[in-house]
Order: sequence, then C-alpha cells, then structure tokens
Amino acid sequence: MQRDHILKIFLKGFAFALFGNILSGIMIISIAPMISIWFVCFVAFILTVFIYASLLFTAGWKDGTKEKSMLKNHRVESVPKYRWIVLGLIIGIIISVPSIIILFGKLGLINISGEYMFAHYFLNGTVRPLIILSGMKDAELADYPLWLPIASALFYIIISPIAAHIGYKFGVDDKVKENIMFEK
Repeated sequence: MQRDHILKIFLKGFAFALFGNILSGIMIISIAPMISIWFVCFVAFILTVFIYASLLFTAGWKDGTKEKSMLKNHRVESVPKYRWIVLGLIIGIIISVPSIIILFGKLGLINISGEYMFAHYFLNGTVRPLIILSGMKDAELADYPLWLPIASALFYIIISPIAAHIGYKFGVDDKVKENIMFEK
C-alpha cells in the first residue's frame, strides 16, 4: 500500500464536496413547496450544511484511515499534518466560484442570465436556504444584497477545510472508535 498522489486525493475530496452540494440542491428542490416557511427554510439550511460538511468529513476520514494503516504497517514514518486544511481550502475556493461570479455580476463586471442563477441554486444547494432566509426567494440579481454572495463564498471557504481536517484527524487518531467498541 502506497500513499495516493495528492491530485488523486484532491479529486476525491472535490467529488465529495460537489456531490454534497448536488444532494443539498436536490433536497431544496424536493421541499420547494414548503420553503417559504421560515422554520422549514432554517431546518433545511442546517441539514444542507450537515450534508456538505459530512461528505467532506468522509473524504478526510477515508484518507486518514489509510494513513493510519500505512503508519501501523511501518510503510511511512509520519502522517502529513495540514494536508486536509490546504486541500479543504482549495476545495472551498473552487466551490465558491459560482458565488464569486454572482458577486462580479452584482458589481456589474459581468452579465449574468437567469439560467446561470438556476444552475447556481442547484450546484450550490447548501447556500440556497441562506438566500431564501435573506428574503430573496426568486429575486433578480439586481435585488440581491451585496453581502449575500460574499457570505456564501466565505461559508464554503471556512467550512470546507474545517470539516475535512476534522475527518482526517478522526481517521488518523481513531481513539474514540476504539474506546467505544472495546468498552467493558
């Protein structure tokens, strides 16, 4: 067993993040008739954040368990400490590109169509409840407040490295799992 190439690890993490956003988008589309109720929208936001973060946690955890087994079998001397912080930050920046494009559209630097807005709602399903909670249910880009695309981009840039690194640490340490499984 050898260490995977860093590009392969990054692509796995990015696929998990993209899949988390698509799952969140599907969930938001499925509850669309009830999304105008603020409580439902708030619960949807919490659940979409959980979906996105748990899939990035899973990506880091899988890599951490592989590193732990390589360390246990003496194939490597030590594990990389900040790998998933850096990878999570890069993944967060890439996932936040649609929000940055909306920011550029809001500032008037580029022209954005309605089709792009629909794609943004689907691909960035995690931030869609945040948009609805801010009162911008189906508003045009001109009606969006400037803080909204900034907040959604910062959300991804902050949550991604935290969730992935915590998953990696749980995969490498795995002390909690051992204590629970072998408790007398």
